[in-house]
Amino acid sequence: MTLSARVFQLLLLLSSLQRQNHVRGFTPISTYKTSITSPPLVPMKKPNIVPGSSARNSLFTKQQQPQIHAASSSLSTDNNINSRSHTRTTAIKKSLANLLQKLYPILYPGSRPDPTIPSPLPEGKMGCPFFGANIFRGDYRDGPGTFFRKLSRELNDPALYRYYAFGKPMIGVAGSTCVKNVLEREFRTGGGGVRSVASLNPYTFGKESLLSSQTREEHLFLRKLVGQSMTPRAIEAGIPLLEEGARGQIEGLMEGRRGVAMEKVCTDYTLDVAWRQILGLRLEEGQIPEFRRRVHEWIFGLINPFYLLFPKLSRFSKCYRARRYLMSLIEDKIDDLENNGPDGSTLSTMVFAKDEDDATRRLSREQIIDNALLLILAGSETSASTLTNAFLFLGLFPDVLQKAVEEQRRAIEKSAAQLSDGGISKAQLSNDFPYLEAIIKETMRIRPLSGGIGRTVKETFVLDGKQVPKDWTVSYNIRLTHERDPVTRTENNGHMSVKTGFRPERWLSEETCPSSDWLAFGFGPRFCLGANLAMAEMKIFLALFVRNVAFDLVNYAAGDEMDVKWRKMSIIPKPKDGVVVNTRKAII
Repeated sequence: MTLSARVFQLLLLLSSLQRQNHVRGFTPISTYKTSITSPPLVPMKKPNIVPGSSARNSLFTKQQQPQIHAASSSLSTDNNINSRSHTRTTAIKKSLANLLQKLYPILYPGSRPDPTIPSPLPEGKMGCPFFGANIFRGDYRDGPGTFFRKLSRELNDPALYRYYAFGKPMIGVAGSTCVKNVLEREFRTGGGGVRSVASLNPYTFGKESLLSSQTREEHLFLRKLVGQSMTPRAIEAGIPLLEEGARGQIEGLMEGRRGVAMEKVCTDYTLDVAWRQILGLRLEEGQIPEFRRRVHEWIFGLINPFYLLFPKLSRFSKCYRARRYLMSLIEDKIDDLENNGPDGSTLSTMVFAKDEDDATRRLSREQIIDNALLLILAGSETSASTLTNAFLFLGLFPDVLQKAVEEQRRAIEKSAAQLSDGGISKAQLSNDFPYLEAIIKETMRIRPLSGGIGRTVKETFVLDGKQVPKDWTVSYNIRLTHERDPVTRTENNGHMSVKTGFRPERWLSEETCPSSDWLAFGFGPRFCLGANLAMAEMKIFLALFVRNVAFDLVNYAAGDEMDVKWRKMSIIPKPKDGVVVNTRKAII
């Protein structure tokens, strides 16, 4: 066996011991003290022989006694061997445990607690030495995020838990109280603050987006100017383009089609919104498939664990080339806008946005490009995934679908005098679709983002009785936070189940409406800037769809007890089959 193989075996052994003994933080050596005294042997019971009795009345004959003595001697020898073996095994385990504690700072760099803080570290598991756990692990039963859900269950659902990933010590946070405490610490001038991780990957995501801003001044400046493209007036002006994109996808389905993957339909719709409204492009029919393919390659590369671990190598990836392609489209559009003036697109608003306090301050070209790409990511991938899941739920629960249809019938009758073309107004979108909005929010409650963007701790602080050390990364988990909501929580997490938890009606009553634990759009300074746009595009698509198209699930029947299979890796969990349906024209 080679030296490297022996070293690898030792690391696996040490990792195994760590999983067994270090679940609850740095365990003192005294914990590993075990008795090295072998268990007492059970003596053989002596035969009850009456003195003076004959050999025939004794328990054993003289011929049998030598055999008994030999057997007794053999058993004693075996017990002695077992005792020595047990002693050696115990001593080896004790030595390895002591070695593990000494090697801990080497095996998991940066993972020591702050010695100046008496509070302990959260419980957790550190995984493989040097690299940590595979936090991207998913399963067909629940989709991505298996590592976090499993670890949380093993630790009895704590608010804070510890792990190691990408060569860094991390602390996960669940529950609105603790999550909000962490997120509100960003840009704090006093002690115990946090800062956003500089970038997911500067080679594939850029350094000038809202997610990457590091100071309060920089973040407020970006949010103010980028936010000018997300105002209610800007979204209202974009409703016709949203309708145009939705009708383009729906018209073909009205004729009746079999084996349609709604994931593709929803993704094509949100990408059409990206190039039509966000970027203001005028793509030819032959250019649209390439745009969609490049966005897919870029987004897939963003969540690729290999490139997150070795970001410099992403310069040779499809993801990097896809980003360069998208950047070239955006730069050409910026040049066109500067030469010909604004056109009403989101990109146009960013190009001509000015700071109200200082009219000379404007967004740089890099800031415009990076934030345009951020809006494509937030407005396409996440919205498409949520719409895909919504169609799964509507197919599984026909009564919910029928209520959505009835709501649209009432909305059409109410607006007949105002909108003769059957379109959707801003007033309708805000006031007449409460049940449709409840469907979307309930979908996002059960299947939200798999995780949240990490924050780096600037100074050690204590949260829920546990220390969060300086320079560690703290990340909040939306799915686990939704699980802990006291308003919706049921035994065995039935409130998060597709089959037993989906109840849009809960959003229509103050008594049953989810509490502040619902964090689908985040919280704090980095609350999703495009939340209103995302809700508008999803509500418009669902409204026009149920008005015009009826459908049946192909792989799952309504009320089916069969478990849905989910894709193992995605930003938001999505069904593995892409929600395949058969469509027909609806009569409404």
